[in-house]
Amino acid sequence: MQDPQNKRIDQATKDLIDKLLLERLSLAGIARVVGVSELWLQRYVNAKYAAVPRQVSVSAKKRGD
Repeated sequence: MQDPQNKRIDQATKDLIDKLLLERLSLAGIARVVGVSELWLQRYVNAKYAAVPRQVSVSAKKRGD
């Protein structure tokens, strides 16, 4: 890394990243286009993944006659 910078990623950029993730683009491509590091993006994705609930709630349906 030639010019490391600790800069904040604004909410608009995070919203754009979320949209690009829904398009199933590669992380390298998203990082390149948005201008964030691949390491930051991987950590961001990992945090989003960890926030998704693992338990699926299922409710019983009545059967039709």
